[in-house]
Amino acid sequence: MSKMNIILNKYIGILAVIGLSIGGFSCESEGDSVGISTVTYFPTFELTDGENVVIATGSAFTPSATVKEGETELTPDIVNPVNNSTPGIYEVIYSAENSDGYPGSKSQQVIVYNPAIVATDVTGNIADIGRPERKGVISLVPGTTNIFFCTDMAFAGVFPLYFMMDGDNMIVIPQSFVFGVTSVDASYDPVAKTFSITVNPQGFAYNFQYE
Repeated sequence: MSKMNIILNKYIGILAVIGLSIGGFSCESEGDSVGISTVTYFPTFELTDGENVVIATGSAFTPSATVKEGETELTPDIVNPVNNSTPGIYEVIYSAENSDGYPGSKSQQVIVYNPAIVATDVTGNIADIGRPERKGVISLVPGTTNIFFCTDMAFAGVFPLYFMMDGDNMIVIPQSFVFGVTSVDASYDPVAKTFSITVNPQGFAYNFQYE
C-alpha cells in the first residue's frame, strides 16, 4: 500500500469517528428534550347569572359559576359580601388555581335595591358649579327603580358614584370607592336642583348643577 493510501485511510477513519460522535450527541440531545415543552390551561369562568345581577331586598342570591381547566372542572373559592337586606353595590369574587398552580379570578357585580322606595328622577347631565369643565352623567341603573349611577362626582373627572334616591333624599349606598375614599356624604336640593358631595377622609367638597 502506498504512502498516499495510508494517509487517506487514516483521514477517512478520523472522519468516521467524528461522524459517529456527532450523531450520538444529536440523538442524546433530542432524547433529553422530550417532555420539556408542556401545555397549561388557565382557569376559565362562566358565571351562572352573568357578570351583573340585580335583586330586590329580601331575595335570595346564591353565587354560582362553572370553572374549568381545559375540560376538567375546578371548585372555585368564593368571596360573597352580598347583604340582601341592605341596598348596595356588592362585588362577588370567584377564584381558582389550575394543576400547575396558575391562578385565575372573575368578579360579579350584585346590586341590591328596595323596590318599595319611590325615587325622585334625577337623571341628566351635571356640571361642577365651581369648575364647569368637570361633568357627569346620571342614569338609572337598569333593573332598579331608585338606584342611580353618576359617571363623575369628585376629583378630576374619574370618580363614579352609585346612590339611591328615597324621594328627594340622596343616599350613598355601600360600594367600593377609588383613591382611598372610605365614605361619601351627599345631598340633593330639589328646589335648586343641585348636588352637594364631600369625599372622606380627604374632605374635598363639590357642588353640581344640571347643565
